[in-house]
Amino acid sequence: MKEYRYSEWDGELMLLFEQIKISIVEFLTGVAEAVPGLHASTVDGPYVYTRDIGLNLTTQVIGGRVESAWHPTQIERWRRSDGSGRILRRNYPPGFVSAGAPRPWEAGAEHDVQIVDRRVHAGEFSTLQDVWEGVMPLSDDPEILSRQLISVTDGSAQRQLMAVKDIYYDLGIVGASLRTAILRVLAGVDGLILMGRTSDGSGRAVFGISAPVDSQGAQFTLLPDLVTGELNGHQEVLVKRSGRLDLESPGLLSYGERQTWGRTRDTGSRP
Repeated sequence: MKEYRYSEWDGELMLLFEQIKISIVEFLTGVAEAVPGLHASTVDGPYVYTRDIGLNLTTQVIGGRVESAWHPTQIERWRRSDGSGRILRRNYPPGFVSAGAPRPWEAGAEHDVQIVDRRVHAGEFSTLQDVWEGVMPLSDDPEILSRQLISVTDGSAQRQLMAVKDIYYDLGIVGASLRTAILRVLAGVDGLILMGRTSDGSGRAVFGISAPVDSQGAQFTLLPDLVTGELNGHQEVLVKRSGRLDLESPGLLSYGERQTWGRTRDTGSRP
């Protein structure tokens, strides 16, 4: 699988979309129909490897004044079926919103990065198998999968989008049949919004599927790949002004990318 690397992020971090002038049902159905014909990876091994990046906005009071700061992370995981493996986490220095648009992964900043590299024991971290008791494994039949997702959410558009995000981040590798079923389920969820197409921070072509704005003024968006239907990332945007944040609306609250995934034979190699 191609490896995507970050260069500097200049200017606005929030992704903007080019409108797609067909219905969300027609569009998602079209992407779903193309997925089964894609070439699957032949790389095998006992470990599922993933590399993700995250950018989250947190707020603190400094000198009696509210300040919001970006906290960037990069996480690599190697995980066997029993949950054992390795996690390599890089915590980058926070960047304050008031200082301008952050550039979290600038070249030459490695000396400021906090690295946590540790072995993980079987059962140390809970998985969806633990959290969604009695639901896993997930079905690749869209009707059954829809009922499964509704059973672990309140049935709202936002909760179902977040459940899909959890599936990808938990499984790491999502096969073509389940990927197709997920797209077909989302095509039938009331209230979802097709935001349009764009490129993510790694330059990959994606499209946005959003839930309605929630009671806190935030809007959650999934960013599937325009060709493969894989979940490449997600973002959450503040649409309505909140006095609790040092952030003007619209403004980015969080952004995440799944950059690389695949199978490896050990915890020292990458796909």
